[in-house]
Amino acid sequence: SDTFAMFLDSFIEEFGWSRTVVSSLFSAATLVSGMTMFLVGRLVDRFGSKKMVIASAVTLGISCFLLSFIVNPVMLFVGIFLGRLSGKGSLDLSASTLAPQWFRKKRALSIMLVGLGGTLGGIIFPILNAWLIETFGWRQAYRYLGAGLWLVFIPIILIFLVNKPEDVGLLPDGAAKVEKEDEAPVDDEISLTQAQALKTPAFWILTFAVFQASMVGTGIVLHFVSILGQADLSMVFTARILSLMTFIRFGTTVLAGLFMDKVKRQHLVLAGSLIASVISFFLLAFLRNAEMAYLYAVISGVAGGFSGISFGVLTPNLFGRKFLGGISGVTMAINVIGSAIGPLFFGAAFDLLGSYQGIILLSALFPLTAGIASFFIKKPKVEQNMVL
Repeated sequence: SDTFAMFLDSFIEEFGWSRTVVSSLFSAATLVSGMTMFLVGRLVDRFGSKKMVIASAVTLGISCFLLSFIVNPVMLFVGIFLGRLSGKGSLDLSASTLAPQWFRKKRALSIMLVGLGGTLGGIIFPILNAWLIETFGWRQAYRYLGAGLWLVFIPIILIFLVNKPEDVGLLPDGAAKVEKEDEAPVDDEISLTQAQALKTPAFWILTFAVFQASMVGTGIVLHFVSILGQADLSMVFTARILSLMTFIRFGTTVLAGLFMDKVKRQHLVLAGSLIASVISFFLLAFLRNAEMAYLYAVISGVAGGFSGISFGVLTPNLFGRKFLGGISGVTMAINVIGSAIGPLFFGAAFDLLGSYQGIILLSALFPLTAGIASFFIKKPKVEQNMVL
């Protein structure tokens, strides 16, 4: 969504489509792609993250090239669908299952280290995209992005990625398997099946927290250029704010990863980060100058860093790692649906009211509700002999 946000105004300017039309296409394509995440999660459990990451990268490259040739709304819909299916959907889901498979004792630290790549991308790509668009035009910019995926990213995955420790004769945390059963380390982590997880209150509280963050966050990011434009702030400045926000999130993610494994009540960290994001929404709603934009970036980045680590750690810690793909697939499907709804509401609110203030203030209710609910997350009580 960060990448698409930098291209959104280019579509509007070149084709004369309204913000509501483009937002509706984005939302519809995202919604359709989200429906597939239930299946994608099961495919990750069955075939492993490596094959799914490669397939996702190939498809995402196709999406970039298709978007570079669009001439009508149908092509835009198909391009966004493929991009959301492979990028925000399948690629994110596949990557999110890797660290929990390899670590238990240092799960938060490992999730943080893996996530740093995505965070660094969030720092670099808004500026890179803005430069590519202004230097070569938006069509050629998409082509460069697609080529980078195929020529750089896929070879790295082919060479270095390993699905899980069992594939190289290990258990989580680096414990080695030996042939005698009585000497072999025991992986005694209880894993809930997808069906069992869906029956727990913890799953639905956590999923709602993810859903609202995606819904409101995508709505804001997709229209961020326009939101800051109402305060007479340029696209280049907006790109800097997006990069600063991601840089702050980067630092916060590192900090959270270093100490979250030592926190017994990790759900309280999630609750606190969600409440903090409410403050950032009020700043954004009444944003009038560059100073307020910088303050928004700091608070939003800190809240995002802590909530991101909390999401990543709580899911495997609550439900185990054996069926993590299937369980995360359900959350991801609802997550993607949230990212489809948000931009539509934000675009419609702007076209109807000429301002984003009302929709941003209304949106603040969602993290507030999720934050309060997160205080009540408890680990599911499932007997070992009940787990399949």
